[in-house]
Amino acid sequence: MVNLFILCEKNTQQANPFAKALLGRVNRNSDGFYEGTWRRNNVIIGYLGGHLYEQFQPGDYSSSWSAREAKPQDLVKAQPLIPNEWKIKEKKGKVGKQTIHELLMKVKKWGNQAQEIYLATDPDREGTLLGQEVLRELGLMDKVTKRVYVNDMAESQIRKSFEQAQEIENDYLLYQAGLERQRVDWLGGIASFALIKSENMLKGRKQKGTGSIGRVKSGVAIFIHQVNERIDNWDENAPENNKYGIVMKTSDGLILKSERQAPREAQAESWVKKHEQTTQAMVETKDSLRQVNAPMFFQLSDIQAWAKQNKIQKNIMPFLNNLALKGYITYPRTAINVISKSFRDENLVPNAENVKGLLKLNIELPNKTTFDKPWINNTKVKNAGHTANVYGDNVPTEAALQGLEPEEQQLYRIISLRTLGPMMPKGVDKVRQYFSQIDDMPFKASCSAIDKKGWRAITELIKSQKKESGETVFLDGGLKEITFEVERIKRHPPVRITRANLPKLMEKYGLGTPATQENIIKEMIEYKQIKFNGKYFEVTEVGKMLVFNQPLYTFESTKELGKMLLDIQGLGESDQPIPAGTAVNLLAKEISKWREELLPKLPETMSFFDAYEQKEKVSMSTPKGKEIKFNQEFFGHKFSKEECEQLLAGKEITFKGNNGKPVVGSLKRQKYKGKSFWGFMPNWDKEKYGKARGI
Repeated sequence: MVNLFILCEKNTQQANPFAKALLGRVNRNSDGFYEGTWRRNNVIIGYLGGHLYEQFQPGDYSSSWSAREAKPQDLVKAQPLIPNEWKIKEKKGKVGKQTIHELLMKVKKWGNQAQEIYLATDPDREGTLLGQEVLRELGLMDKVTKRVYVNDMAESQIRKSFEQAQEIENDYLLYQAGLERQRVDWLGGIASFALIKSENMLKGRKQKGTGSIGRVKSGVAIFIHQVNERIDNWDENAPENNKYGIVMKTSDGLILKSERQAPREAQAESWVKKHEQTTQAMVETKDSLRQVNAPMFFQLSDIQAWAKQNKIQKNIMPFLNNLALKGYITYPRTAINVISKSFRDENLVPNAENVKGLLKLNIELPNKTTFDKPWINNTKVKNAGHTANVYGDNVPTEAALQGLEPEEQQLYRIISLRTLGPMMPKGVDKVRQYFSQIDDMPFKASCSAIDKKGWRAITELIKSQKKESGETVFLDGGLKEITFEVERIKRHPPVRITRANLPKLMEKYGLGTPATQENIIKEMIEYKQIKFNGKYFEVTEVGKMLVFNQPLYTFESTKELGKMLLDIQGLGESDQPIPAGTAVNLLAKEISKWREELLPKLPETMSFFDAYEQKEKVSMSTPKGKEIKFNQEFFGHKFSKEECEQLLAGKEITFKGNNGKPVVGSLKRQKYKGKSFWGFMPNWDKEKYGKARGI
């Protein structure tokens, strides 16, 4: 008999360490779930794999909401598309080697057998949503008695979290906020296809991507456009882009700068003229030693930026996911760069020497148990529900490391080096500061030299080497001959948006999550909404439709929606949680305004999809003489004559899709919206693929 079924979000990063902490061992049953005894209860620990359900498509609710079946005028009139009952459906795809359907059936099986269920997915809005949507869809919610918020993956803290499990009712506001986020993005995204598509077609834009809209994509396009506009129109001579300081130069080569600056050049020149008779000044010095900290731990956007700077052009997520699945690194989709003290002591310290040996580092680790701020922040870890990306509990052998892909080896090394950094000796610099005062104007300067390299002996951890001690000249203080001059201090324009810094900027402005940002960028490039010109991103003519042709999203409105989601959770500025549906209703009002402005402009003859180039159909005969027509292209691949002959003979073929991955499949009889046709079917859904009739 199963007393307790624990459902968490991830396998290697949650279920496995939960089993070690609670059950004292890792023992898996035939379904791959973990089993054992905790507090005299027979326990099964199961896992999911992110969101296993997705929203219905508009056309799934009604053919009158389908962009391929309804007339544009009718679809625009129906806006906003708010269902009477919101519905979700099971996703297609896999979690590891099993299909999503197979995994859900395992969850249902063990949930039904258990006397009670603990929900232990990520302790945030999305973790709550994806866990509850599975339990509700599988009819298991009535068995859920407790919510476990694991904020720290140290074993002692995992046990503490389960011992202090909360009532499931505590999840209500988080769940409501998760639903609201999901519905807002659906309503202002895929459900608003007809509005943005019509708007763009009226302006002569009909190609792929012109029907794509959404809070995140629009925000990215607006941000890139605004930055490029500011840079392209930057006036370096504008008063607001300049200020003027005063430089004091001594006869022995010391340069001190005024601590205050003037907004106009004439003011600084007036000060210099007033003091042109001042030819000597007393310069005082102060010597000190300055500790230099190792870099912070990695969060996902930092790793992505590092990869781009180090010429890794491939999408690094598959590499990071593989390293995490093997337990070599922690969960990579993190937006936090700190850890907790308990995680340091229980997870990092025991493996530090082994990792150091694997990386062949000739440096001591004297600070293993003493490093604290800025790398340790218990509160931030608790609120985030996860830690920075660091090396994992499973330290690979040298042979296992060499057996990884080159990119995986690079990523493991730099993540591990950044993890060991604060354990290494601190860097120390010798610093001399210079001070002088002329009337009420203070001047200062400083110089420094490396006294002890510490962690900087590992050159991969630093961007540039500082001068050695002997190369820096420390000038003495005292009475010195001086001259003054005016220094123009230019304000720099914004930084161009590149492959390296775009994920970081998206994170800063709340555009997507670490789990979605890479795919959003990739899709926007594929849809030709943005392009990389070799140096930085630009918004294309199609992308400018997202900037100028839609009234739903601005930076201000996106921030307002974000605040509402926090207010629904009870974490915002409002005294009391605001009702669920507030954000949806606000967006619906904006969509209604857009609809009314757009409808009078729509011609009766408008059609969404006749503008698309039709895929070429080939008509060929099977070996038995039966004539069949089918599309000669699938997933960006055009079938060759030889491939067509193989398909007509009922054989499977393999080719590379437009994402570079192999596609396997054959010709199958299929049905869509009641119409039967022959077409290429990939074997992604084994069950459907096996049942479909072939040649």
